[in-house]
Amino acid sequence: MISVCRALAAEDTMQGDPKEVDAAWWQRDVQALPVGAPFRPGLDPLPAWHHAWAVVKDRWGRPAHGEPREALRRITTRVPSIGPNDALGYVLYAGLTYNTVFAARGVPISVFDLHDEDAHVPGSGAVVLVAALGSEAAREGRLRIGELRVLYPGVSNLLSPRAGDDPMFADFKIQGYETPDGSFAQFVRCQAPQLLAHSERLTLAAGSSYMLDLETVFKALYDVAQVGYDERVFIEGAAGGTGLYAVACAALRSARVTGLVSTEEKGRLVLARGAQAFVNRTLPELAGVFGPVPAGPAEQGAWRAAGQRFLALVREKNQGRPIDVVVSSVGRDLFPRTIDLLGPGGRLVFYGATSGYTLTFLGKPGAARAGEMYRRVGLRPADSLLVYYGVTGEIDDTVGVDAISAAGHAGARVVAVTRTDAQAAHVQPMRGVAGVVSLETLGRSPAFAWPAAMPDYDRDPDGYRAYQERTLKPIGQAIGRLLATADNPRGHPDVIVERAGQDTLGISAFLARPFTGRVVYLESTAGQRLSLYAPNVWMHQKRILFPSFSILGSHLSNAHQADEVVRLIDRGALAIHAPAIHPWDDLAEADQAMHENRHTGTLTVRVGATPDLDGARTARAVLEAWGSRFVTGSAVHVRLDPVRPRSVDLVALITVDVPPANTIGRATLEDLERVLDLLEQESHVKAAVLAGAGAMFVAGADVRQLRAFASADEVHAFAVRAQRAFVRIARSEVPIIAAIDGYALGGGNELQMACAYRVASARAELGQPEINLHVIPGFGGTQMLPRLAIRHAVATGDQVYSSLVAALSVLLDGRRQSAADALALGIVDEVAPSDALSHALGIAGRLARGEGAVRLWSPLAESRTIAFPNVERDAEVQGLVAHHDRVPRSAAARAIIDLVRLGLTRGIEEGLAAEAREFGRLVASGDGRAGIDRFLARRAWPLPPRPAVRP
Repeated sequence: MISVCRALAAEDTMQGDPKEVDAAWWQRDVQALPVGAPFRPGLDPLPAWHHAWAVVKDRWGRPAHGEPREALRRITTRVPSIGPNDALGYVLYAGLTYNTVFAARGVPISVFDLHDEDAHVPGSGAVVLVAALGSEAAREGRLRIGELRVLYPGVSNLLSPRAGDDPMFADFKIQGYETPDGSFAQFVRCQAPQLLAHSERLTLAAGSSYMLDLETVFKALYDVAQVGYDERVFIEGAAGGTGLYAVACAALRSARVTGLVSTEEKGRLVLARGAQAFVNRTLPELAGVFGPVPAGPAEQGAWRAAGQRFLALVREKNQGRPIDVVVSSVGRDLFPRTIDLLGPGGRLVFYGATSGYTLTFLGKPGAARAGEMYRRVGLRPADSLLVYYGVTGEIDDTVGVDAISAAGHAGARVVAVTRTDAQAAHVQPMRGVAGVVSLETLGRSPAFAWPAAMPDYDRDPDGYRAYQERTLKPIGQAIGRLLATADNPRGHPDVIVERAGQDTLGISAFLARPFTGRVVYLESTAGQRLSLYAPNVWMHQKRILFPSFSILGSHLSNAHQADEVVRLIDRGALAIHAPAIHPWDDLAEADQAMHENRHTGTLTVRVGATPDLDGARTARAVLEAWGSRFVTGSAVHVRLDPVRPRSVDLVALITVDVPPANTIGRATLEDLERVLDLLEQESHVKAAVLAGAGAMFVAGADVRQLRAFASADEVHAFAVRAQRAFVRIARSEVPIIAAIDGYALGGGNELQMACAYRVASARAELGQPEINLHVIPGFGGTQMLPRLAIRHAVATGDQVYSSLVAALSVLLDGRRQSAADALALGIVDEVAPSDALSHALGIAGRLARGEGAVRLWSPLAESRTIAFPNVERDAEVQGLVAHHDRVPRSAAARAIIDLVRLGLTRGIEEGLAAEAREFGRLVASGDGRAGIDRFLARRAWPLPPRPAVRP
């Protein structure tokens, strides 16, 4: 033991000194955005470097831990790169939590033990603008560049099968504590599911402050402890950040809440938030009551007697009845007393231990058969189970035999830990036993020790480290060799059967499988002192079940639970405490105040925000503060952004916003016409981007509105109006770039084709499905699509004949085309590496600044005639026409071919005019109306099958 302690003490000398940090090493002289500077996602290029706060290593490579004001340092580091499933957020406000204090101080472990980086950027939770998307995140379509989002600070293995049960079971880590890339930086990398909606009920500052605290409490109460109506709930630190949220969540469940506070004023605050009662722990009669359970039996009697005052006071506040649920976060000083408060079936749920990590308590009466406890913990076939057998050395252990037998019948794999080799030989032949570990055998090694109780980590850290080396690791390895599987390579038991008469709970809490592990007791533990190391239970969400009460570790919520919290906030069911807002430069001192408990409520720090945004609630408010102007219509909105700060030159973002599908009807056309008027009047607009709101571009014309037109003339007039608007787009002096995401179908595809440049995302799908409705494109599709295909063929050296056949096929088969196929045909000019919007905004910004050029061209901007080869005789075209003859919808199919020929040979103006007339005739015809009705009823006749390979 002495040699191990000396070795560990030598390791301690390798801890760094904040005074030994080379500040110049971390403050690089590189170009970075100033803190608080505007950043318009897509329009402004991402910088290579950014500013952050971090815990760093000293000049000798040692972790430079210390008090937060010393250990937290401003650094300049590279903006993180993102993977396919990631997103990058521009941080506006970042909430402060105790995790930053732990990271700075290096307790309970150094954060540098969790990764191989030389700088650890803390920060868990923030409000961000979505700055960039990975390719798969963009393909999913849930996030949009420039959106305001709340950062949920939990990362996991998204592709693990265990994530289907709960992502927390799949290599879960708290961002900014267990990962080195937290939110105390200008840009934060995250997994796409971490970005949740921001409720506009909240200011941005408030939105950044609650995520870690409120979601943790919500999960602990609702999903772990499962607090019910009218249950009695006791909350430690009820006036603190998590405490007040716990009061609110319990009150929302109609529970009866008693809060533990340190002043009468805080007690009144707790009552105002929904509690029925409070207990002031600083009352004279409670002096000396709180603290760990003493180790000696004589001292335990006095300790138990002193606690009666506290127990009586709490019961008095609850009509003489015991507590059903305790919400704990304080740790060693209060933990044993709150266990005493629990009545039969009571649950203590905890998610922290701010006063110390060694938790002690006295057990309670109550016994249960193994089968009943296995039912409570949901033991399943093939689960791994550990049983302590014969804790007093006896060969015949009735309780142990019952535990092994019931587990064998349940199909579990059992490993037994025995005191002696003789016990091991007796247990090995039992049904379901996969192996036995004998402590007598392990004890023959001088490197192994089996202490009577767990050393106190808080008072004897060297002793606890030796306990890790000589007890936890050897027993864990011995058991792990017997229980290891492909999905559980360390062999952590799913269930551990603990025993009265021994204090090995600290060992079992270490051994149980992270996040799903359960420890059960079968016998009465009344009056027995038990102990455990808190992080092994709460940080890994383990459960300890006694016959009459439970101790439940609860960690950060998963993203779904956090999203539930957001919805409750948005409905007004939960309120957020207004945080104290600190400037960026004060971050280290604010964390120091948290460490010294000099703070009140929640805290947040400005990162990309400035004080004038402290009351802002929307992305629009942020952008307006940065110089953007908005023109809002009923169906189309425009945002005008300065190309550079204080520049008069502008880029316009035009957004079609007609939920749910962004269709083109009268209102959309009216707004588009007003937008085009605006572009003509705003001489400083140098480029524009046209996009759809939400997850798609434009799904097409408003089919229901088309069906409601009374005559062919009305339909014709509507088509002519749309064509004129599209021609204005094509010939606008302001180049308009289409950003196509999701569907661009029918009128939506015609709208994007009219633009001067076309950028699609990989998830975009484009096409002309009108023939499915027994009609034809009416907004210029028969004229634009062939010209785009011919232009592309000429530019790439492909055959014009083959390209024209392919173009006709798109018009005739009515099927959606992938972005890649659209690019190959020339319908779009680029497929963006991730999302279309940011790529298009980047192009527009460069055009407006004169920094680069793309080849701008719209098929509606030229009127030349083109020879029309006899493509209707092509086998593919004939096959499509034959299909429509049989269905039948031959009138529309033959009209498409005639209109393509007319437009190419006689000019686009004649082609557009003829298309509008034929569109009006077909839509108003009996066949057209029937086709539209079948389409709306989802009973349209079949479209032609696609050929297996199209050359």
